[in-house]
Amino acid sequence: MKIKRYLARDMQEAYLAIRRDLGPEAVIVATRQVRQPGLKGFFLPPRLEVTAALEEAPERRLSQPEAPAGKAALQPGNGKGEVTPAGAVSPAGGRNSGRYGLEGLQRELAEIKAALNRLVRPGSAPVPEHLLALRQRLLAQELEEELVALLLDGIETTGGTEIIGDVIRSRLADHLSHQVASQSRQRVQAFIGPTGVGKTTTLAKIAARYSLYQEQKVGLITLDTYRIGAVDQLKTYAEIMGLPLEVAMTPRELRASLENLKHCDVVLVDTAGRAPENKAMLAETRGFLEVVPEREVYLVLSCATRRQDLLRAVENFRSLKYNRLIFTKLDETSCPGVMLTVAAAAGVPLAYITTGQDVPDDLEPADPHLLARRIWEAVAKDGPGGQAA
Repeated sequence: MKIKRYLARDMQEAYLAIRRDLGPEAVIVATRQVRQPGLKGFFLPPRLEVTAALEEAPERRLSQPEAPAGKAALQPGNGKGEVTPAGAVSPAGGRNSGRYGLEGLQRELAEIKAALNRLVRPGSAPVPEHLLALRQRLLAQELEEELVALLLDGIETTGGTEIIGDVIRSRLADHLSHQVASQSRQRVQAFIGPTGVGKTTTLAKIAARYSLYQEQKVGLITLDTYRIGAVDQLKTYAEIMGLPLEVAMTPRELRASLENLKHCDVVLVDTAGRAPENKAMLAETRGFLEVVPEREVYLVLSCATRRQDLLRAVENFRSLKYNRLIFTKLDETSCPGVMLTVAAAAGVPLAYITTGQDVPDDLEPADPHLLARRIWEAVAKDGPGGQAA
């Protein structure tokens, strides 16, 4: 049994350290607030002391022959070639009976297991009454129960609503810091996703960001020749921004379009919306994408979609090898927290969110603190999360 103590700012920091040192099987057996010694410690905020344990697999040992009657059984020595009679005190000061014998070891293990059974494990410990309503609002944001338990761990009533909000936002931001992407450096970027999620408008917003704000040469390609008006929509955006537009109906034409736009710093490729269950259509899109060996592929999803449908899309679009997420229509949902659950299921970082139809204004690079604030404000007012200022 390995037992270690950690000093951390909060439970999230301690949890990450425990996972790093002891692994996912480790469990927390005790937590308490401690202050640093001396006068300086009086003015500093208390730290969280967390005790964690890891029960190691017992080693198989060869049984020793019983000692003949009247002779002492020989026990392992002190590393110097000596042996110790059973019941005698070893050089380290331990005794092979009593507390440090088999009976004592069994009793100690029983005590530790009892402590583990009382462990504050997400979803197993009762939530304090004053946090029940807050827990329900967090769960209503489609956050996983384990994450909700981490967000609420150790929160006291004395802090007040404002301080509780600060703590939860901070913990959400820490959690999100591992789920957001930096700006892509790939020259060719493709946008895939279900029908009606706003891929074309989102592509136009990103094109404007590259062209107007970063002064890069941007080229556009559309593969969406299925939807009525799709080419005209992107053509209108291209004319307003003065960007070249290519239309490709086959992978060969896509290859030619990329050659025509070789002078551009960034090439954005719009694809036709696909139903996640339509494997034939997904295979057709995959044939286009394979023309570009080095590419960024964004899976575009709508926040206004049910969680189950989002998770199904995440799985069914994996064959297209997307490596980033974009969530649209944040202004049309009261549940922005679903982004965290879906991003975790996808296993790829979140790159952008969109909050309306205006091009290019209603586009934001994913930022942990901004996302945390939006989710918390949706929790606090039980209203549209996308309306956060």
